[in-house]
Amino acid sequence: MKSIETKGRMALGVAALAALLVVPFAGCQVTRNGQTLPSPHYLEDDIQYHPSGTEFQYQQEVDYMNKVNAEKAAAAAQYGQY
Repeated sequence: MKSIETKGRMALGVAALAALLVVPFAGCQVTRNGQTLPSPHYLEDDIQYHPSGTEFQYQQEVDYMNKVNAEKAAAAAQYGQY
C-alpha cells in the first residue's frame, strides 16, 4: 500500500509531465501593451495576398462622368452649339 505522500508526488509528477507536453503545442496570437505579437507558428501560416487597387474609391464614376461630358462636348461641337 502506497502512502499518501507517494501518491501526492506521483500526481505532481504526472501534472508536471502533462504541463511540459502541452506547453510547446500551445501557440496563440496575443496582444501585449497594444502590440499584437505573432504566434510561434507564424512562419507556417498561409500568406494572404490583397491586390492593390485605385486609391480613389469612386474612380469608375468619375471616368463615366468624364466620358459623358466628352460625348456632350463632341455632339455640341458637331452641331455648332455651345
